[in-house]
Amino acid sequence: MSTTVQPTGVVPAGQTGSSGGSTMPSASALQNEFLQLLTTQLQYQDPLQPVDGTQFTSQLAQFSQLEQLSNLNTSMGSLSNNVMASNMIGKYVTTSSGDTARVTGVSFQNNQTSLVLSDNTTVSMSDITEIKNTQ
Repeated sequence: MSTTVQPTGVVPAGQTGSSGGSTMPSASALQNEFLQLLTTQLQYQDPLQPVDGTQFTSQLAQFSQLEQLSNLNTSMGSLSNNVMASNMIGKYVTTSSGDTARVTGVSFQNNQTSLVLSDNTTVSMSDITEIKNTQ
């Protein structure tokens, strides 16, 4: 008996998702998908011809590598955001509310990077709409 298991959120080759775009699932979601696939594979395997244990070990190693790459990607994105924020010190920014102020510092709290402005307010990087060298 052959059973094909398609994890949720994965679109077979040649097909597109309903939204047309693609988003990368979180590491936790990927881990849950992998464990569901592993459990389903074990459930439907032929007891007289079980899958070789080295295949499972190989799959677990590949999953571990994928998880570490995902963590590295997240860390690099955070580092890039921090460097970009630091390079904005001394520049003038316009916020989504329309206010313009000079960036005097950077704040790193709760894994969030924010800019400290000359009027002593703190604004999220996502609220910046314009960056200028001079006012």
